[in-house]
Amino acid sequence: MIAGPDPYNYTSGRWLRRDVLERDARIVRFDFDALCRRVVALCPGASSITSYNKKEGGFNRVFIFHTDNGKRVVARLPFLLAGPPKLTTNSEVATIKFRTSSTMQIG
Repeated sequence: MIAGPDPYNYTSGRWLRRDVLERDARIVRFDFDALCRRVVALCPGASSITSYNKKEGGFNRVFIFHTDNGKRVVARLPFLLAGPPKLTTNSEVATIKFRTSSTMQIG
């Protein structure tokens, strides 16, 4: 595994109340090495990941991977507390469509 921030645990802050409970709700269990292999497979000409950054919000964890051929790939993993994946993804798509259509109407 490449060196970088802890991919599994929430590390972006603490809560004044119920800190352990809130951080535990944001643990994401997955095969990080498999995700890295998938990123390399998606980038023709890449043979490895050189680095990655981790960004966290209240409902998602995002990884920004940098490959050895200069490509960047973004992977978003929702926390379980975000809700059912199908509903959260549909909601995000609807928001993007609304935002795109309202921007085009205003512009």
